[in-house]
Amino acid sequence: MDLETLKLRSQIIKETRNFFSEAGYIETDVPVLSSSLIPETCLEVFKTEYIYPRENRKGELYLVPSPEYYMKKLIARFKCSVFQISKCFRNLESRGRIHSPEFTMLEYYSVGKNYIDSIKITEDLIFYLGKKLYGDNLPEIFRPPFLRITVDGAFEKYLGFRLSDFQDFESLKHKAESLDLMLNPETCTTWEEVYNLLFVNSVEPNLPEDKIIFLMDYPAQVPCLAKNKNDFAKERWELYGRGIELANCYTEENDSKKVRDYFETETREKNKTAVVPHKVDNEYYKIFETFPETSGVAIGMDRLIALLLDKKTIEPVLPFPLEF
Repeated sequence: MDLETLKLRSQIIKETRNFFSEAGYIETDVPVLSSSLIPETCLEVFKTEYIYPRENRKGELYLVPSPEYYMKKLIARFKCSVFQISKCFRNLESRGRIHSPEFTMLEYYSVGKNYIDSIKITEDLIFYLGKKLYGDNLPEIFRPPFLRITVDGAFEKYLGFRLSDFQDFESLKHKAESLDLMLNPETCTTWEEVYNLLFVNSVEPNLPEDKIIFLMDYPAQVPCLAKNKNDFAKERWELYGRGIELANCYTEENDSKKVRDYFETETREKNKTAVVPHKVDNEYYKIFETFPETSGVAIGMDRLIALLLDKKTIEPVLPFPLEF
């Protein structure tokens, strides 16, 4: 990183804080170390320990992969919109063009809003940051409205069929095979696994690189804590810029029974597959008994900074890329 990039990174982070503070969000400062976490089968965590002074015992702690766990506790308690820019940690992450095991996350939760409302908030944020950087010379890519396409529409555009027409495992598997995609019988045993193969190999690589695009209404068969839109889709979008995933958004599920059931399922799967097992807060679902209607967005800040500064990778915008 050169000095000019360091200054621009600092400016972008400062202006991000200004954007949310001016919009009435409260900036939070939640812990990075936690004694328990949300079970997430899609990621691995870092484990450390606390050594009790003058006692012959230790306590396990974990570096948080996201500030979500604590931010949602604050939302349940105070019913207010919040944001945070913080370091997050994910183990078994590749290092390179767009990944780092330690990275900077921007999360913002908008009380009384849904995932459609969060599109406008996110467009306004990127436009605001772009104007602060470029003024009247703002590149066209940062001018809203950004493109929108559903996952179903993306499958039809790039693969020639609508995903919603292939809602059982066997039909989707046969469709993938007809496209000459090699299915590993050990890793493609469920509808979700075949969907992921199709998405990663044939949808993501074809997304436009000269536009920012909201990929909307992810399939309900991919479990997550977003509300259902209908039988096929969840109220969820991901944001892509120049072909790189930047953000993930949900209309947050606030039915405590559905949250409990989801965590129980995730915990069972996590116990089977986790490389780094961790303690799960089995009472966490109770905060959703008083959780307001809310939309949450998580943005990879390093990726957003790279996009704003027209960098191909995140390494030039990291003051200290992780080294071993």
